[in-house]
Amino acid sequence: MTLRLRSPQDLAAGLFLIGIAVLAYWLAGDLAMGRAMRMGPGYLPRLLSWLLGGLGLLVMARAVTVDGPRLERWAWRPVLTLTFALLVFAALLPRGGLVLAILASVAVSSFAAPRPRLMPVLLLSLVLAAGCAWLFKYLLGLPLVLWPQV
Repeated sequence: MTLRLRSPQDLAAGLFLIGIAVLAYWLAGDLAMGRAMRMGPGYLPRLLSWLLGGLGLLVMARAVTVDGPRLERWAWRPVLTLTFALLVFAALLPRGGLVLAILASVAVSSFAAPRPRLMPVLLLSLVLAAGCAWLFKYLLGLPLVLWPQV
């Protein structure tokens, strides 16, 4: 009995999920595991990495059982733009504050679209910045810097 690949897209997605799971498990390797009644900081990341890996295996199983679409070319512009937006957020957050980091990362990520429109991007960035400031700083009480430090 031979297995025939029926959905290359499911195979690629399953491999991607398993790759993320392995990376998460490896990154959580230095954290103390603990046990179910007294969880350590590594308990949840490792548990979630196992669940994500299992989901990846299920998706890969679909690749040989269900007919699906073939793998298409990647659209590199959104991938690179969103990666750059994440780096902008990480670079601005410590010194520029949460609000500026969100405004800048939303502005950068808007260029992933073929023709970004100014008003929806501006509205989204303002709502996200205000909502995140309210949620993380005031509701959850996290010690985040909201505005640029001078």
